[in-house]
Amino acid sequence: MRILWLSHLVPYPPKAGVLLRAYNLVRELSRTNTVDLVAFTQRNLLAPIYDDVDGALVEARARLEEFCGTVRFVRLPSDGTPLGRQRLALGSLLGGRAYDEAWLRSRPFREAVVECLGTAQYDVIHFDTIGLMQYADVVPDGMPIVLDHHNVESHLWARRAENSSGWRGTFFRVQAERVRRLEEQWCPRVDLNVMCSETDTERMKEIVPDAHTHVVPNGVDIDFFDAAAGRPRSPRIIFVGTLDWYPNTAAVRRIAFEIWPLLREADERFECDIIGGNPPPDLVELSARDERFHVHGFVDDIHPWLENALCYVCPIQDGGGTKLKILDALAMSKAIVADPIACEGIAVTDGQDAIFAREPLEYVTAILRLRDDDAYRAAVESRARRLAVEKYSFRAVGEDFHRVLSEITSPPDPSAEEGPSGDIPE
Repeated sequence: MRILWLSHLVPYPPKAGVLLRAYNLVRELSRTNTVDLVAFTQRNLLAPIYDDVDGALVEARARLEEFCGTVRFVRLPSDGTPLGRQRLALGSLLGGRAYDEAWLRSRPFREAVVECLGTAQYDVIHFDTIGLMQYADVVPDGMPIVLDHHNVESHLWARRAENSSGWRGTFFRVQAERVRRLEEQWCPRVDLNVMCSETDTERMKEIVPDAHTHVVPNGVDIDFFDAAAGRPRSPRIIFVGTLDWYPNTAAVRRIAFEIWPLLREADERFECDIIGGNPPPDLVELSARDERFHVHGFVDDIHPWLENALCYVCPIQDGGGTKLKILDALAMSKAIVADPIACEGIAVTDGQDAIFAREPLEYVTAILRLRDDDAYRAAVESRARRLAVEKYSFRAVGEDFHRVLSEITSPPDPSAEEGPSGDIPE
């Protein structure tokens, strides 16, 4: 197949979160298909990773061209504009357009899509988020369209509204309603809605019961993320994530100001490692006061940090989709102590391959048990790795995605619909 992949971000480097999913899906599909990429350059995603964002985009293009057919980058309109996102948010609140559409509205992007469609014959066009569906009007009639949902976006906005008050809560509620209308408009019309999990599928079906859906789960590179279970571990807890994404910001603050004081009191030998770009200032200040609480910012290789930690702590209580950070930790044979929301869409079993906690004391109790019971910890670690290998390898995920795309792009076989006598079965 030849696939036109429209993306709200440059899918490189494959370091964390949405970058990891997008990069690996494009790479896996490119093994057996030609994938042409048109992507917005979200500079804010690259700034915590690279000192030179322009140089990073040059590197990204070179790496993606190793397996993509063509690669086109388009500057995100709000990039480089003072208070660009804030102005978009205000304009969205006062106007009638959802923020998900407004921030991706771009004439150069539309021109790039039209150019691609005019120079190549595609079998399918892939829209990587619902905010890009504003460009579907240039797609030729009859060309299959796939819409990827990294989350059920209206649910994401609604959950954020529940956790906010004042003008923020109002803004998030308005966005939830507008994005839900987008989902009601587009999801029944596309040929395939790609969901990250069965949980997200159920949420989508509540909004659009007749939407054609298929789960393409978030995955993990099980060769890259690999560590033996049962090894001795240091008395360290760890969290990894982009720290200016609001669910992660709230989660690391729960660790720092609710869980960490109790753990420190229970065992003063413990240390905490918070890893990720753009850490909030109050955590940086805490790390300056507490020699055992470490805020590292972005690190190029998280392997040694994950491998040495006693457990991965993830008190995320917001967001949607599935958390790639959880899959990375599973593949690294890491015992995970997490809020059930952090594990939504991932087939973990409480007490088996992950440990659920909600209140700070529950986290501390679980962490101390992992410290004291090596056999229990080794069993949790082994089951975690097994789950990652058996269900969440990106190679298996990519092969399944290819199969589903082949089905929607292939013309139906009339003979397959006929019964033995040639009659169409009921």
